[in-house]
Amino acid sequence: MIMCLFALAADAQPFHKQLSRSEKMHIVDGPFVIVTTTEAMPVRVKQAFSEITGEHSFALANPGRKYQATDLVVERGLPFRRLVFAGVKGNEWFLHYERGGRGHSYSVVLFKIDAQNRLQFLWGGVGFKSANSLEELRKMIAIGQFSDDTSNYW
Repeated sequence: MIMCLFALAADAQPFHKQLSRSEKMHIVDGPFVIVTTTEAMPVRVKQAFSEITGEHSFALANPGRKYQATDLVVERGLPFRRLVFAGVKGNEWFLHYERGGRGHSYSVVLFKIDAQNRLQFLWGGVGFKSANSLEELRKMIAIGQFSDDTSNYW
């Protein structure tokens, strides 16, 4: 079982955190190394992503691969999410991905894995445009194009 670092009230949402505009301007600062395939992600990162998205197992298609883009299931077994790109800086990760199904959107989640191998959710947001680069993602987050006013819509 994956443990979280959250002390939650009964009605609290473990993967929801709102940041101020100034915090958003620096949430993905630093020398992140870009990752463009799910195979390049360690097992613990895949487990953390599954926990954040509420999936029993890791389900994220690689860029350009088939995924369930709409709510009309044509091919069973396809994931509902597809990686745009991810980034790693030490023990900190972000994943930028698109989500299909009803209401196509793009998301970014940022988390880190602590020394005890536990997940710490740092931030997540949902938008309707994809970033093409880390620099563009930083700008989009800073100007509020990824809303953190969501109810765990990962």
